[in-house]
Order: sequence, then C-alpha cells, then structure tokens
Amino acid sequence: MEPLINIKNLSYAIGGTPILHDISASFAAGQIHGVIGPNGAGKSTLLRNLCRIWEPCSGRITLDGRDHRAIRRRDLSQMITLVPQESRVDFSIRVFDFIAMGRHSHLGRFSWLGSDDLEIIDQAMAVTGTLPFKDRFINQLSGGESQLVSIARALVTEAPIILLDEPTSALDIQHKLQIMDLLTTLRAQGKTILMSIHDLDLARRYCDTLMLLQDGQLYCQAATEEAFQTEHIRQVFHVDIEESETPHGVSLLFYA
Repeated sequence: MEPLINIKNLSYAIGGTPILHDISASFAAGQIHGVIGPNGAGKSTLLRNLCRIWEPCSGRITLDGRDHRAIRRRDLSQMITLVPQESRVDFSIRVFDFIAMGRHSHLGRFSWLGSDDLEIIDQAMAVTGTLPFKDRFINQLSGGESQLVSIARALVTEAPIILLDEPTSALDIQHKLQIMDLLTTLRAQGKTILMSIHDLDLARRYCDTLMLLQDGQLYCQAATEEAFQTEHIRQVFHVDIEESETPHGVSLLFYA
C-alpha cells in the first residue's frame, strides 16, 4: 500500500540559505509520526512545505498518491491541516466562531453554516473538551486551552492528515498529557498525525514512528523503538540516553 504522505528529494531555502536538503521520507496512514531534532533542524519548515504554506524549491510531495502542487488550495485544506506552534490569538473572537472558521473550505461563497456543519463543530468541541468555554473570547484562554481550541478548528476541516508544530510547547505537564492523549484518540479514529516535538519523553511514549532531522538533513526515519537507539540520539542531540522500564512505560534519562 502506498504511504499516505510521500516526500521525494525535498529541498527548501530562504533567501538563498538552504533549510532542508534532499529529504526523502514516507508516512503511513493512521499513525502518530514524530519529527524530532535540535533547534534549527528544519522541523517546522518541513510541516509548512507539506501543507504548502511554503513551496518547496525542489522535490515532490504526494498526498494519497496526488502531487500536492496539483491540488487546489481549497481541496488541499480538506486533506491536510496545520496546528501552528503559537496558538494564541491577539484579537477578540469567540471560541465557537474561531473553531467554525475551519469549515470555510466546505462552504459555498455565500453559504452559512448548516445543521451538518454545526454538528461537526459540536463534535470537535466535545472531543477536545472545549465546549465549556465555547462562548468565551479566545484571547482570554490559557495556553493549554488555546491549543485545544486550535486542534478543534483543525478537526472541523475533516482533513485526514493533521500537522502539529510543537503542540506541547510551553504547556504544563497536565495539558501536555491531555494533548497527547487526545492525539491518541484521534489516531484511533483514523486520523494521521504528523508533529514536530521537542519533548523526547513524550515522543518516545506516544509516537509510532520518528523522523530525526539534523542540520536540515534526514538522519533517519524508523519505528520509534528503533529510532531511539542510543547512538542515534547521541549523534543528533549530542547527549547520551538511558532507558528504564516502569509500570507506566519507558522512562528516559538524558545526560551530557
């Protein structure tokens, strides 16, 4: 079976400065895929190339077998959606209205939300636990609440592929686990999750596969257990790692 996402010889540069170098990788449907690497490795850049916020300089990306450059923007937004790292909004808009914006690609030019749209929005808010504050203004929410709202907006697009750029950054541990457990639920519902993530403990615990980037190049891509070999972590992050089994899963210790 062809991977849902296939990247072939992808390169990207900004102002003549190379950011991604000849990346080739693939991602199967219905899994949580993590992208890890040091700051500046190209993780966020990769996600933005996948959803065409930025256009690759060279190479090819296919989504479900289709060249993503040949897909109309409106159709592309129904196939793949991005939850950005910075989810806070500095203007006043109700949470419900912000989430409803995710339905725009499904509406006609002068169409209003119908009963089916409202049901999809309600379901997304129920799954993400955002119903209790649907009438609050989004700029009044905490960081964790804002991130949940952004994921709800991604869900109402009904896109099968959800990209997340550092979804747990700057969150407390309770909200981190809440977000990761939510992504596990979405995987069980058939969503394909691809996320950049700094927290290696969470990546080890929740991801099915890991892609390791180093200086804009692909170091390796493999099932999480294989990717987390001590030598791989040492080469990419310049630290050593020890793993130990606990009743709640694998515990990681990093040291220089």
